[in-house]
Formats: sequence, C-alpha cells, structure tokens
Amino acid sequence: MRAPFFSIIIPTLNEQDCLPHLLEDISRQSDPSYECIVVDGQSEDLTLRIIQKFSRTHERFSSAISTKKNVSIQRNLGASLARGEWLVFLDADSRISKN
Repeated sequence: MRAPFFSIIIPTLNEQDCLPHLLEDISRQSDPSYECIVVDGQSEDLTLRIIQKFSRTHERFSSAISTKKNVSIQRNLGASLARGEWLVFLDADSRISKN
C-alpha cells in the first residue's frame, strides 16, 4: 500500500458530540491520499466507540489510546504512528471543507 500524502492526527478526550462531524468531513475529502489517526486520551463518554465504528467502515482511519490525558503527548503519539509525508493536526471540534 502506498504511503499517504497527508496524515491527519486528532487528539480526543470526551468528544462524542463534535468528533462525528469532523470524521464525516474528513471522509468526504476529494483527495484520497490521506490517513486519519485519532488518538484518544481515555475518554469516559462514547468517543472511543465512535472512533472504533468509524475505523471499521473507513479504511483510511485508525485509532490509538494514549496512556496520558495530555494533548501534546497524544499529538506526538499520532505523529509517531503516521506514514504521511505531511502531518496535519486538527482538534475534534474543527470542521473542514471537502477540498
């Protein structure tokens, strides 16, 4: 499998309300050369279930769980797992266009 051009990294912690909107935005991108890595900080709501469900139905999406609830550590973990040439960091409450 060819490495993606972009690796999108999203740290999360209890983001069940916002995260689905961003994941849908990402899945509708016109350029398919990306991967999306969601790094959860041990959420206590439905965030992890949302991530796992999305990962099962979208091959470009994956997840990891951070041992610490710290956005910087989560971003670094996502970066260490990334295969893309460029890293893009988004917050779970972000929205993006399809381009």
